[in-house]
Amino acid sequence: MNREEMLIRKLADHYCGAYLIRVIEGVIHNLNGPFQILYIRSEQLEMNIKQLQEGVRVGSISEMGDLMDKMSERINSILKGLDDLNNQHIHLTSGMIVERRSTLQPIKINDLIKDTLFLLNANMVFKHKVDKVYRFDENLPTVVGRYSEFGAMILSIVQNALEALADTEEKRLEIETSHNERMVTIKISDTGCGIPEKDRKHIFSPFFTTKKDSDYEGKLDENIGLGLSFVDLLIKDYGGAVTYESAPGATTFILNVPAGKRANI
Repeated sequence: MNREEMLIRKLADHYCGAYLIRVIEGVIHNLNGPFQILYIRSEQLEMNIKQLQEGVRVGSISEMGDLMDKMSERINSILKGLDDLNNQHIHLTSGMIVERRSTLQPIKINDLIKDTLFLLNANMVFKHKVDKVYRFDENLPTVVGRYSEFGAMILSIVQNALEALADTEEKRLEIETSHNERMVTIKISDTGCGIPEKDRKHIFSPFFTTKKDSDYEGKLDENIGLGLSFVDLLIKDYGGAVTYESAPGATTFILNVPAGKRANI
């Protein structure tokens, strides 16, 4: 291992640690919505109960019927908020957080991708302005690896896709999983600006970057040019490879990982 690769590995360790911080930050951010709904609906319900009590006292049947309808709607809203909180709790206690980075374990790639994309709901452009298309192979075999490393690889490529979409009118992100007898394949496609021909031989080189300040909200990382080089390094540890196809308006990154194969580290 040369000095450059040793440095990338150390930076990759930092990147994966930062990924776990993003997990926690994303979950905390996503908790705000359900909590606000619960507070607002509970206050409204308390007010409705007082109005209902007054209606019983004066005997206004028509007003009582309207109040009962409002109360039913607000109770349903509270129940939805509780469901959302339960979903947040599931993510908070998922393998991304409770499993140590050093632990090799069977990973359900579809679930990992869904967990990682869930974090991006804190990014309002991703949540509201990007058209997302997911095609998951429901019979996908597991791969053996470190949850945070795979999560950080997926997040890095999706981050690149969002940056490529920043200045485009059509903003579409597609993620597809598939497999054959030996390999699990993950394809992440965007309708962004594409990779210029002059940059293609450098995109997996350490510290090479074409990024500029993007106008999308929720910037995910510093523009240090590490993302793709560390993806390339880590996936090779699992006996896999990352490749890409690119043209203006259509870029696809392809991750191939041996099914059920242990890492070389």
